[in-house]
Amino acid sequence: MRFSDLDGRRVVVWGAGREGSSVTEHLRARGVTVVVAEPDRPRPESPVVAGVAYAAEGRAELLAADVVVKSPGVPATHPLLAEVRSARVPVTSLTDLWVSEHAHRVVAVTGTKGKSTTASLLHHLLLAAGIRSSLRGNIGTSVLEESDPPAEVVVMELSSYQAQSLTRSPRVVAVTSLFPEHLTWHGSLEAYYRDKLNAVAHAPEVVVVPAEASEVVRRVRERLGPGTQLLLTDESDVHVDAAGDVVWPDGTRVAAADLPLPGRHHAGNIALALRLAGLHGVAPADLVHALRDFAPLPHRMEPVPSGDGRRWIDDSLATAPEAVVASLSALAGERVAVVVGGEDRGLDLTPLTTHLRAHPELTPLLIGPAGARIAQEQPDLAARHFDTFAEAVAWAGSSANPADVVLLSPGAPSYDEFNDYTERSAAFRAAARAAT
Repeated sequence: MRFSDLDGRRVVVWGAGREGSSVTEHLRARGVTVVVAEPDRPRPESPVVAGVAYAAEGRAELLAADVVVKSPGVPATHPLLAEVRSARVPVTSLTDLWVSEHAHRVVAVTGTKGKSTTASLLHHLLLAAGIRSSLRGNIGTSVLEESDPPAEVVVMELSSYQAQSLTRSPRVVAVTSLFPEHLTWHGSLEAYYRDKLNAVAHAPEVVVVPAEASEVVRRVRERLGPGTQLLLTDESDVHVDAAGDVVWPDGTRVAAADLPLPGRHHAGNIALALRLAGLHGVAPADLVHALRDFAPLPHRMEPVPSGDGRRWIDDSLATAPEAVVASLSALAGERVAVVVGGEDRGLDLTPLTTHLRAHPELTPLLIGPAGARIAQEQPDLAARHFDTFAEAVAWAGSSANPADVVLLSPGAPSYDEFNDYTERSAAFRAAARAAT
């Protein structure tokens, strides 16, 4: 659905948060009649936002709408959403409206993990090549924030929440990885995969997938139409070789040690970004030059200053078990004390516990409800269980810790003790500085 499809129709925006407010302002500027609904919030004595329909009134507005524009904060499992669809009210989103009108210049990066790094690196590579690029979407910049002159290429980080509503795919889509995440919002693992891969289901020209991710390749193939070209980061173009180096068929090579982020999983995301940049005519030599200047995003295997001579690494955004395994694999052979745990979302922790059992040089420091579940389900696992995050990192910085590396790679969100992952990272950094 396009913005122009809303002209002359009664539109209800579901959600008065940052995205809901921005799309409301944009639509009203276009002359569209808009009501904002917050059906999950009781009417306050003094309205927080003027013109918002709360509670029962908000529900009635949604069911009577010509079109509902849903905010990402409304889960796909919301019972009122089923009611709205049963009433045959079309449901769209800001992402769907904008992409439907601008798909020709959008390169979207989606996936469970790795999408922020891949999208940011692609944006950096395009700018270095003199291509007007804009970085938008889930990474924090609204799609409505147009540059002047307009970007030739809009690199969009696309979350599963955003992909779920698309009725038109971007011209190019990259899928970095797939494993369980956000199951409460989507309702089930299969629903999560379906919603995530909706990004490739509506006639993109090109889809790019890491060749090593065989399950991702299989699931993507199942969703593609006959007019879409599927490209892999394999020996036909830029790819990651057995040594972890990034190489091109012409012999151009970047050694694993010279990549801006450690680990084969990061090398795969780097190769994906390089492949996408190559689609825009950027030569391998120019890509290698630009890669040297890329500053990795924070909280992704980020070294932090410490006072005890150990290497402290902030990988706080590794909030799924598979992501922790990938990060630990990047430190293979080293003695690592890894802080694991936090809010328990009920994910299968077997990939992580299997890896920990196979590597006795690792010292798991278990925290929070997720850590407690590991301790309960794996009572004979050689691990230390702490009541708080502060106790775990204090021990990590003490003489009792035999490890050379302290890694925060929790495999779980931070909300059991912290407001968000940045607050957890700040506590980790403070502990690193205090260690002696």
